[in-house]
Amino acid sequence: MLALLFAIGCTSDSVSELPTNPEKPTEPTNPEKPTEPGKPTEPTDPGNPNGVDYKIPTDQVAYYKAIDFKKEGMALKKDLATLIKVKKDIGYSANLNAIAVTDKAPDGKLYMIYGTKGTTSGNHTYTSNGGWNREHVFAQSQGNPALGRSKGPGSDAHHLRPAIIKHNSDRGHLHFIEGSGIARKLGDGWYPGDEWKGDVARMMMYMYLVYDQQCDATRIAISKSIPNDAGMVELFLKWNAEDPVSDVEIQRNNYHGDSKNKYAQGNRNPFIDNPHIATKIWGGQVAPNLWK
Repeated sequence: MLALLFAIGCTSDSVSELPTNPEKPTEPTNPEKPTEPGKPTEPTDPGNPNGVDYKIPTDQVAYYKAIDFKKEGMALKKDLATLIKVKKDIGYSANLNAIAVTDKAPDGKLYMIYGTKGTTSGNHTYTSNGGWNREHVFAQSQGNPALGRSKGPGSDAHHLRPAIIKHNSDRGHLHFIEGSGIARKLGDGWYPGDEWKGDVARMMMYMYLVYDQQCDATRIAISKSIPNDAGMVELFLKWNAEDPVSDVEIQRNNYHGDSKNKYAQGNRNPFIDNPHIATKIWGGQVAPNLWK
């Protein structure tokens, strides 16, 4: 009897000393199931610098439906260029009729590029029936080849703006240059004015995308080109970031973006819709994101 109790006691002690489950350690120490490699805790989209997401406005979604804005750099530039090259050529003369609508101010007069507020040459204080002409913001003679006034870049509505004759004459074919204050000649260049430098930058970006080397930015600005695209310059990226999109830019873009309008080209300037697109393509000074 004592022998039997001794045997039972030894068996019980032996069982209590065994590990719970030597073949199945707890999950945190399982060497066969590490955390997923290469997956950061807060993933970022490599196609969205600085984690910026685009929420395209409802009225612009259809136009940009073919564009993948997760792309960046030259891939995004190429896709946007393909999109905005699809347009009508309304001609140089018909641009007069378009300007009467696209550049009209609330007071019924026209916004004059290079003008200043509070003067008779101001950006919305000049009469629309004389004293002004059409300014090729990308100077015709600076194109390679020259732009002319027939089909193509010489008659593209996205860079033809009304300007008082004196300003148009003073600017001539001068290259754009950095400055401050009102529009004027500075050294060997032309500063478009604090109120217009962003407009100019976004127009020049558009012209470069649509007409490529004929209208590359180095042909029209006194500035360094940027590392990833020899046809774009630092100056326009800076101006695009510093000077917000204006009401007249939006008014012009919406008119020409709607092919149902009588004198519309039927294409948009994407850098007016969202200046940050320039940052996604070329980098440089970060521009405001209007799609958020």
